[in-house]
Amino acid sequence: MTKKQPPPIPVIGASQDSSREAELLAWEEKERARREQPMTEQAPPTAPLAVVPAPAAEPAATGAVAGLEPAPAAVETVAPRFAPGYLKMPDFSEPDTVNPAERLEFYSQGIFAVQYAAKANHERAEQQKLIGLGLRLQAIKNEELHKHTGFETFGALTDARFGIKKHQANNILRVLGVAQALEDVTTQELKERPLRVLVPILDTHGADAVRETWAEAARHGNVTDTALKDAANFLGYAPPTVQPVLQVEPPKPKPVPAALGSEPERVVERLRALAEKDLPAARREAAVLQAAVRELVEELDGNLETG
Repeated sequence: MTKKQPPPIPVIGASQDSSREAELLAWEEKERARREQPMTEQAPPTAPLAVVPAPAAEPAATGAVAGLEPAPAAVETVAPRFAPGYLKMPDFSEPDTVNPAERLEFYSQGIFAVQYAAKANHERAEQQKLIGLGLRLQAIKNEELHKHTGFETFGALTDARFGIKKHQANNILRVLGVAQALEDVTTQELKERPLRVLVPILDTHGADAVRETWAEAARHGNVTDTALKDAANFLGYAPPTVQPVLQVEPPKPKPVPAALGSEPERVVERLRALAEKDLPAARREAAVLQAAVRELVEELDGNLETG
């Protein structure tokens, strides 16, 4: 049933024309009479609605059509996300001077301003890129969509579809929560390596501790992983470090020289040791020993012949 629209009201201009005033009075009188009538008389009889027969149900589809799944429910749209922090590019203007040096200085300042804004916007865009990728990769991984799209693993899907290696995707997911905690604190680019320092702080102490650690590190200049570690340690957020247990190895026993089998071998080893200290003396003793051995051999041979 359509909503009843109020009757049109005649437009009365600024003119004092009596005919227009009479028209307005007549309209008011007509409206007063209409309101005094019973409600049954006001509503005109409505025409009966035509009954349209419902179309006959189509027979069940066969073949490939029957195998189609019902259309999925409409996905709730998410409001577009806007992150502040982008700088407006400086407008171009000309200096109000004819001096060439002053005009060059004016244009130079404009160039520096454009370069600064471009760098700042690039860093903010890279920051939002990290967060935007992380949110979507997390959804794909949580829903295990690779299993329903012909890919064996999550990493195989991200590599084939987006050119993102498995370790790159996992690194993004690892620091996603930290990046989200910092996007309202800084507009600079958030690199994955320094953010890794803040992951255990987020897990243990929460987002406020992450922001406090970042602010403390930024107070001293460029924010690096070392600066974040120092700030976390200063604020008491650094995870406890486990000191390695010193293992004292027992002294190795000195090698015991193998026992020499016979007296001649001991004599030879003694001469070798002497040669390391005094080679001429060792040669002399060796010559004496050689002569004595030769003489002994001859005696033994003679005894054998006469025996």
